[in-house]
Amino acid sequence: MNITEQNTGDITEEFETSHDELMHNIIVGEDLSYFAHIHPTLETSSSNFTINHTFPESGKYKIWIDFKPKDRKQTLVAFRLNVTGKPMHNLISLVNEKQYTKNIEGKHQVSLTIPKEIRTNEYVSIAFSISDVFGNPITDLEPLMGAGGHSVIVSRDVSQFLHVHPSEEVQSNWSGGPTVSFKTNFANPGLYKVWGQFQHQGRIIMADFILEVI
Repeated sequence: MNITEQNTGDITEEFETSHDELMHNIIVGEDLSYFAHIHPTLETSSSNFTINHTFPESGKYKIWIDFKPKDRKQTLVAFRLNVTGKPMHNLISLVNEKQYTKNIEGKHQVSLTIPKEIRTNEYVSIAFSISDVFGNPITDLEPLMGAGGHSVIVSRDVSQFLHVHPSEEVQSNWSGGPTVSFKTNFANPGLYKVWGQFQHQGRIIMADFILEVI
């Protein structure tokens, strides 16, 4: 893919890093059961971003492309994709089970702390706490994309997208945890899915939860 100037059609050649990357691609399935966060490579000879990605099932997906041209504002664009082939994906209903602790691959536990009520147009703090499988807090998390963690929130109808950043910045030699907090707000009520990503001993830990905004 390439990025062009809206007025002239000229290809944009220079970009600035945002959270250690020139471009972030977030892909979700239409029912939010699938999530991928990937980083295309910029081919300097052609100014094209290239990426290879395998979709596990056919179905409808949405991709958000997040980037910052040099000396310009951060930009977010979205496209819908229709992936064909087999196996076919069976839609999964999004249900708010109010489950806020998850076991991740039998190696970690991630818990989410949220306010009792989340209201539209009010800033709220959400906090992920990471522990080992026995519940012992992990205090040596490593920076991920230049931060203590990363979070994406998408509404049930995939119309609302929030690329959320931690409340505190960290240095490249940061070692911390067990809790990483984020602050955000919601423009519309409804169900949302939130994904949190963290790094421990070179391994990405990812957990997802359902939120309800009133």
